Amino acid sequence: MSGLLQDLKYGLRMLTKNPGFTAVAVITLALGIGANTAIFTAANSLLLRPLPVEQPDRLVAVFTTHKGDDTFNPNSYPDYADLRDHNQVFSGVAGHFYWPMSLKMSDRPEVVMGQVVTSNYFTVLGVKPFLGRAFLPEENETPGSHPVAILSYRSWRNGFDSDPQIIGKKVLVNDYPFTVVGVTPKGFTGLSAVAPAVWVPVTMIRQVIPYPISLTDRYDSWLLIVARLKPHVSIAQAAAAAKVVAGNLNKEYPSSDNTEKSFSLVESNRNRIGTLNTTDGIQRVFALLMMVVGVVLLIACFNVANLQLARASGRQREIALRTSLGASRARILRQLLTESLLLSLLGGLGGLFVGAWAMDLLLALQPPSLFPIELNVSPDWRVFGFTLLLAVLAGILFGLSPALQATRSDQAAALKEQTPALSHSRARARLQNALVVAQIALSLVLMITAGLFARSLQHTLAVDPGFNPRHALVVPVDLGFGQYSESAGRRFERQLIDRVKALPGVQSAALAVDMPLGQLHLHGFVTIAGYVPAPGEQMVMRRNVVGADYFRTMGIPILEGRGIDERDTENSRPVAVINETMAQRYWPGQDPVGRTFENSGRDWEVVGVAKDGKYDALNETPQPYFCLPLRQTDFVKRLHLLVRTAGDPRGAMLPVLQVLQQLGPDLPPPRILTLNQFMDESVQGTAGPAQIVGIFGLLALVLAMVGVYGVMSYSVSQRTHE
Repeated sequence: MSGLLQDLKYGLRMLTKNPGFTAVAVITLALGIGANTAIFTAANSLLLRPLPVEQPDRLVAVFTTHKGDDTFNPNSYPDYADLRDHNQVFSGVAGHFYWPMSLKMSDRPEVVMGQVVTSNYFTVLGVKPFLGRAFLPEENETPGSHPVAILSYRSWRNGFDSDPQIIGKKVLVNDYPFTVVGVTPKGFTGLSAVAPAVWVPVTMIRQVIPYPISLTDRYDSWLLIVARLKPHVSIAQAAAAAKVVAGNLNKEYPSSDNTEKSFSLVESNRNRIGTLNTTDGIQRVFALLMMVVGVVLLIACFNVANLQLARASGRQREIALRTSLGASRARILRQLLTESLLLSLLGGLGGLFVGAWAMDLLLALQPPSLFPIELNVSPDWRVFGFTLLLAVLAGILFGLSPALQATRSDQAAALKEQTPALSHSRARARLQNALVVAQIALSLVLMITAGLFARSLQHTLAVDPGFNPRHALVVPVDLGFGQYSESAGRRFERQLIDRVKALPGVQSAALAVDMPLGQLHLHGFVTIAGYVPAPGEQMVMRRNVVGADYFRTMGIPILEGRGIDERDTENSRPVAVINETMAQRYWPGQDPVGRTFENSGRDWEVVGVAKDGKYDALNETPQPYFCLPLRQTDFVKRLHLLVRTAGDPRGAMLPVLQVLQQLGPDLPPPRILTLNQFMDESVQGTAGPAQIVGIFGLLALVLAMVGVYGVMSYSVSQRTHE
């Protein structure tokens, strides 16, 4: 122990005697370690940090699965009730469902993420309210009878000024009065990376979700289930028991939809970022980014190793003198490695600060969203442990080779203050040159990778989306944020279109349920007379519900027939517009106009064929797609208003917003985008990683340049006599 303390004291003294070298080495290491710390902090927050609940490792998410299909689906409410009441492996089973809601805070409605939950939700999670109480069992029985709500700590603090008398007061959720009965504790963000602002009982689902969701239909799958394992019950045992419950349900309720249905369990921590496929995709992105920053750290280590080699040439007399006084080679190696570890630990400390700054940069690169992912980036023991491990490994990596080189010098020549033996000079030069080449090669690999990302993104953006994004606005209109009946909603839609069309500079306006390249998409099962599907062919395809002038407003060419217009009302014959792919696949070599297909129990006559477009992603292959008239389908409260202007569409944003506020003062102001901005956001999933790789590639190149400078400076100093 005393020898180690002596090594530390001597190492600190040597580092303080060379402040220039120490500063450059520490900054270099801090940049490399900080880049790794930042990416690991983000991964830790999204994938590793435990959920803010009691014993999170005992929570599992339960999904409905079918034999032969690896898709993890939500559950129906009756299935949830049976699983809750007929199992021996869970101490509690709760249901929940996320949905955007309007919460009136500080006299203004705002769009927040809300959550519909069963009354035992907070009990199962082991979360005790900061104020008030959790939901009561009776609030989970009669639909519409208990308008109570629980606020998040953040919404209580920011939206209601931390009102200590908030319990018992009324708040408006989707313009419906709810009584506040509780406030969640600080730091509780639920089970998702997007933290809810308000919770309401599942029995109030009609008041807060505009779509018809059933609490009695066993085949209406929408509910997410979270369950807590009983003590000493493993997840494998619980999964087997859940399958038994599913088998009993299949026998009790025989149906084609129930055939070979089962329950599958997943650790709740894996289900915090949307679907499991999303989680797997994010894990792959983080694996790529960790490899990138790992290369950056490797370049930093090579850089400091070169500096160590240059510094070692000035310490050969010191090392030779210590050897002549009886110090063994192992003892000198230990001293030199101790100095390297001191450098790396200082670099690790600096890396924590660099990592915190880099996290701000990563958060700034997060794609714009109404509900951004909330990252708890405060460092925990995982982050500190990871940074410490990196620092130790880096110290060994950049310190070992220079230490070995330094102890191989000719002691006799060094004591005579002569130039080291030629063989040693050549060996050191070869090592330094190899390190420089490795730095440049690795930095070029990163820059090329970033360039390939950018080129791929450029090619993606150059793809024709099938519509004209110039001079157009996208305005989300969600009447579900207010208590609108169908008649009031239809009247709102007509008035909105008429007033927006009358605005100066507006060429056309239309309504649509879905947006191409949007996040949500309607699907429909289609039957076509005379067409026999191939074995395994799914007749489920994308569809949209649109108003008059949709195709003209979006700039989608109609190749045959006509688009949907004012003639297509609730009293006229059901019509549809299909795309090229659907026409060619199901009516090859024929004129599709006038043909019919069945969807949702009705026959629809094809009146037009539109140009193919991109519906899910810009890099997708062509797929069948059809549009139905808005006035011939069931009333939908969640729509998009599309506006085409003669000039810059941004000039129409404020007038359109004013029209919306006049017609619906109870609705929160929407986030209006140009159609170009909407498209840009649709590719942010690719653009974000490309930008991060580019930034770290540039950092690697800078570090490599510093390494080249260090070697050249050392080479010049060695050739002074020449």
